[in-house]
Amino acid sequence: MSTVRVRCLLQQCTKATLRLQDDSVVTINRGMVVFVAFIKDAQLDDVDKLAKEIATVKLCESENGGLKTIVDLPGDLLIIPQATLGGRLNSHRFQYHHNINKDTGQEFYDRFVSNMRDLCSQNSNNVVHAGSYGIRQIYSSETNGPAMHIIEF
Repeated sequence: MSTVRVRCLLQQCTKATLRLQDDSVVTINRGMVVFVAFIKDAQLDDVDKLAKEIATVKLCESENGGLKTIVDLPGDLLIIPQATLGGRLNSHRFQYHHNINKDTGQEFYDRFVSNMRDLCSQNSNNVVHAGSYGIRQIYSSETNGPAMHIIEF
């Protein structure tokens, strides 16, 4: 059985807001929210692979009803570190022993955000925002359907 090294949840949105610990607020309009967690065995290659997968997945609805990538769509991207995606249920409680250590997780998260900014810069209409790693944040969103998709490897 192979071990999951990266887990990511994608959600289309019409609007999403993330309030950081310092009370600053990041808001995006039409686009996609990416929740990401790195697990113990994750490698830098996994970070690069995940960014490429997200940039090329046809998930976003266009005006004509077809699907486009976030790079092709004039839309925004909000990246939120979500360590709880690495949790495992054990006796009615979630445990997070398999998550990557905080320093490496910060390094991987920063690289992932940088990769996504580079990939999305191909479209001048795209804006990439990112939450802060390792702190609690308040999130809210409006969607045009509660569709969520998981990428893990």
